[in-house]
Amino acid sequence: MTGSRAERRSAGTETMLDVLLRWTWIRRRTPARDIADFDAGQPLRVVGFTQTIGGTVKVSVGKGKQVARSRQGYLRLAAGEAPVWSDARGGRSATLQAPFRLKPTGGKVRLAPKFERYELVTGAGTYDLAVPKKDAELVRHALGGGPGPR
Repeated sequence: MTGSRAERRSAGTETMLDVLLRWTWIRRRTPARDIADFDAGQPLRVVGFTQTIGGTVKVSVGKGKQVARSRQGYLRLAAGEAPVWSDARGGRSATLQAPFRLKPTGGKVRLAPKFERYELVTGAGTYDLAVPKKDAELVRHALGGGPGPR
């Protein structure tokens, strides 16, 4: 083999996790498989970030100023059920009310480059939501009823 170790490592798109999963005969999740499982009735959880779902949490940044803090949590999606947001810490949860419209905002998620930002418009209000890019197709399918942005 030629080239530096870093070049050989970056030349392939397969990660160490992919290799371990392949060796143990565990198939990696794909958007198509997630959508098929969702349509078959299996509830799925998507990790994400929000500042507004379930109420805003403000933190002090000094000189009497406060800003909304992003919170990590999970969006539980199940066919025929209302989506539920649950914070990873703090015990907050919120059931989202239909109808839904999901609009990409194009903003970056600080410290999470593999996430996409969306504006989630529901029957009860408008919220921000950031989900992993690999799960965006499932979230659009579950909340928007189709593969493309709504």
